[in-house]
Amino acid sequence: MMLAACPLYAQKAGSNPRLYAFEDGLAVTGVSNQAIRNETESTLVTPIGLPESPKRNQPNVPAFDSLRLTSSTSLDADEDIQPLKPPKFTINADAVSAFHNAVRMPSHNNKPRNDDDHAAILARELDEPWRYERYHWRGLIAQSLFFNAFETSFRLANDDQIRHLVARKPFWHDYFASMRQFNMHRWNDGDDFLTNYVGHPMQGAVAGYIEIQNDPTGRQQEISATRDYWMSRFKAFLWSTAFSAHSEISPLGEAGIGNEGGWTYPRGDCHRPCKQYDPKTWTYTNNTGWVDFIITPTVGALWVMAEDTVDRYISDRVQGDNRSSVFPLILRGTLNPSRTFANAMRFKAPWYRDFQHGLPPDRSRKGIHMLASDEDIARAQAIRRISFAAHYRSMPFGSLNNHCTLCLASHGAGFEADYAITRWISASLSFDKQQGLITPKNLLAKGNPDVDDASSSTVITGFGVRLVYDRPQNTFSLAIRPGFVNEQIQVPPVLDTVRGMYSEPLTYTVNHTAASLTLSNDYKINRTLAIRSSFGATIVRYRTATRDPDGIGKPPYLSFLSHENFTNHTSWTWQGGPVVHF
Repeated sequence: MMLAACPLYAQKAGSNPRLYAFEDGLAVTGVSNQAIRNETESTLVTPIGLPESPKRNQPNVPAFDSLRLTSSTSLDADEDIQPLKPPKFTINADAVSAFHNAVRMPSHNNKPRNDDDHAAILARELDEPWRYERYHWRGLIAQSLFFNAFETSFRLANDDQIRHLVARKPFWHDYFASMRQFNMHRWNDGDDFLTNYVGHPMQGAVAGYIEIQNDPTGRQQEISATRDYWMSRFKAFLWSTAFSAHSEISPLGEAGIGNEGGWTYPRGDCHRPCKQYDPKTWTYTNNTGWVDFIITPTVGALWVMAEDTVDRYISDRVQGDNRSSVFPLILRGTLNPSRTFANAMRFKAPWYRDFQHGLPPDRSRKGIHMLASDEDIARAQAIRRISFAAHYRSMPFGSLNNHCTLCLASHGAGFEADYAITRWISASLSFDKQQGLITPKNLLAKGNPDVDDASSSTVITGFGVRLVYDRPQNTFSLAIRPGFVNEQIQVPPVLDTVRGMYSEPLTYTVNHTAASLTLSNDYKINRTLAIRSSFGATIVRYRTATRDPDGIGKPPYLSFLSHENFTNHTSWTWQGGPVVHF
């Protein structure tokens, strides 16, 4: 805090003011204490020089300084004013923390080090605090899954066959069937040059940059002949290799969503059914081979180093010392498309660079530094990881069998349990039980015509994630939970007096896969208790009577997938109840 210099007492001719300056920027100007004590019986001089009656010299009252804790009028007239002494030393919290970490740093090997070695290491670590920052594993996983979700959404939007397989076919059966048909005895998978040798390397570069930006040391490196740079890029290559394998063979990759390997199609620009197909000149493929596994990480690593080179030797030189000019920022983001995309996965600007923008502020500089309040610090440090919520639920628009508007159909109850992994994502579990038949009756018959009066008790379970946006007064969240629906169907007895027929009551169970999406608002009463109101949709898959033809088909359209088909129906739900955080 800076205090403006101000005269504490009226100065007489010949009195010398003293200036007390300190290292932290404090300065107070005042007159000599001795001069004040020697002039207690002197007379004041008016602006025109006429003497007044002799009396005790009183200090002039200066204007109140709002930056002082007390004004000068709070001092007694006889009180000596002692000059403030400068502090003998100051403490820099960042330097102390870095020194503490450096002293505790384990040796990289068991060889003894002399004092010069320890001094060199300490000097380096004080200048590079990021070396003591933990690796951001949560950010790496979350951003990689976000990138995977973006790729999957793009594929779904551009391929009607993939949309059909996701919506109409059994997921796990077709995933394992696709994995069994992978052909790893060839190099090419049937895609064109642009896809295999440009698109996939760029995918590998984005995955590499996602790893780099979660490595505290690696993200501070520009291209150079240093061990830190090459080790960081090697780790990015390893992560890119793992991500490439994930995008090909995992349930969230092309084998699971799109069933790569489970069906074939003709190579060439021909839409199904392909009337131009000629078995003598055309070939077909199931989109499997070694090319994506090898080219994605290797050429992707070269792509990363190429963008690093452009970033340092072109973007840096164009930008110079001016970091506020718009054109260099746009140029930097444009010339580094993979890093720009990786920045988007962590919601950063295209031109964001950790070695320019990501360093913590230098608090050792003089001046005013606003510190967080105790409440903010406590709130930042304390994450209430466990929460339980009990709720009442209903279907305000009715079910597929009984439609209504703003009603309380199929009421029930349930609970939710969440565990916070980070501040913005939690693992989420739900269990609900409600009355009423969810399955459409036309899909429930199975040769039994007496289902019009059927009733049901339904259990819905789900496990997934909850995305959280916390605010001081409330919390918004979106829960995405795949799961299952279990229905206990009760068909009442039927007596037909005309035909003289009687059917026994029938009870059986129907299981379906499902997924729920729930948008919630938690109004906070205190730190422990909140009231949650939720609105969501439950999407249930039902097996239909339609079946694909037996066999695997004929070239070029072979299929090793299930012959069964499914349909999806959505039910809207409302839930409300208390939430307790621990």
